[in-house]
Amino acid sequence: MTRWIASLVVTGSILLVPWVAHAQDASLSGLVTDSTDAVLPGATVTATHVETGTTFVAVSEANGSYRIPTLRVGVYKITAELSGFATATRDNVQVLVGQNVVMNVKMNVSSVQESVTVSGQSPLVDTAGSQTGGNIDPVQMQQLPVNGRNWMGLTILAPGSRANDVADSPTGIGGTTGGGLQRGDPGYYQLILDGQQVTNTMAQSTFGQPKFARDSIGEFQFMSARFDATQGRSQGLLVNAVSKSGANRPFGSVYGYFRDDKFNAADFVAHKVLPYNNVQTGTTYGGPIIHDRAHIFGYYEYEREPCRRYGRSTRAGSGPTFRSPTRAACCCAATCGGTTCQSISPASLAGT
Repeated sequence: MTRWIASLVVTGSILLVPWVAHAQDASLSGLVTDSTDAVLPGATVTATHVETGTTFVAVSEANGSYRIPTLRVGVYKITAELSGFATATRDNVQVLVGQNVVMNVKMNVSSVQESVTVSGQSPLVDTAGSQTGGNIDPVQMQQLPVNGRNWMGLTILAPGSRANDVADSPTGIGGTTGGGLQRGDPGYYQLILDGQQVTNTMAQSTFGQPKFARDSIGEFQFMSARFDATQGRSQGLLVNAVSKSGANRPFGSVYGYFRDDKFNAADFVAHKVLPYNNVQTGTTYGGPIIHDRAHIFGYYEYEREPCRRYGRSTRAGSGPTFRSPTRAACCCAATCGGTTCQSISPASLAGT
């Protein structure tokens, strides 16, 4: 039994290697030079992930260039070491999903062991890529408020995004900032989560695109044009998201979000406050399993939002109707997601 379990673990680890490498989806490159701008081959460049202690190592080539092709997103400490030179260090280097961060390192000649530390942030503009779009970093994900906690609403901050007043948002939550995405149409929209394509491939699906809790997403990249060879399967937009991961220091959260029609103004057509109720509660936890080696992150979220939509009544002269289902968690589409709906006339709500 023990041998069978060990074989299963080894096989699973082998199968997960390509997935992990693709999911990290960021890279670091640059040039190592001395004080006279002469290139330095053979320098050892080490990128250390601050939160988890994971290290990635590269050696500069004959032309002084180095490249680390696969990095997990996060904040890094970059060090360069070469015999006869002082160790050069760069702190607080932010690596975002889908970016190729260019970090040039300058080293000084030294006859004794010493270290030179340079503090600074990574460049705000990705000069190595040609795609149209932008990144929503962890600080923005954590601090910027969005209606209904729909994190896809933050795509409006990226170049090439636009408000969409017709189609639902890509996560299936009604809204007006879906980045111009069409409901459930895989030809115009692709969602990649941790290196895996998770878009609903059923065109015009009643249930929209998959929904993921805001507190489970660490950051994401939005692209509207000029995808590279590693991306595609979309005629329009691509969202490359990375979920949160564990760290050496335990962290977590407990949250609740509540909206009710008692806080709403009267509807312009019905002249009454229309029924509405939305509840989102959840919790997250992340931490170490083995310090600097293995970590864990998990989350749970509960959401209850009854379906509400306007439709056209089949009765002559009755005008538009407001329909509300008898149970929660349904999807508003051509048929209210298969749930039983009540037809409420705005005229009756207005008392006319």
